[in-house]
Amino acid sequence: MEELLKQILEEQKKTNDLLMYNNLGKDPNELLTIKQIHKEFDIGENMVRKMFEQKDLPVQRYTTPFKVTRQAFNKYINISHDNLSERK
Repeated sequence: MEELLKQILEEQKKTNDLLMYNNLGKDPNELLTIKQIHKEFDIGENMVRKMFEQKDLPVQRYTTPFKVTRQAFNKYINISHDNLSERK
């Protein structure tokens, strides 16, 4: 019974997330390039390139240019990444 309740809550969360994206007019599965992210989120292109090199951002590397889904990028930027601020 508890497992079923967890499944229902997880499905409800997914539905709410999709509704939130649709209300904003943004498709969560839209593929974004480095330039698109740079313009939309006002992040420097070099910083976006650094983000695309991170293993925890699921970038589609078989496309040219590389792309990531809007949903994956939004999830990624909501987590702290201290290693991106370090100078090399």
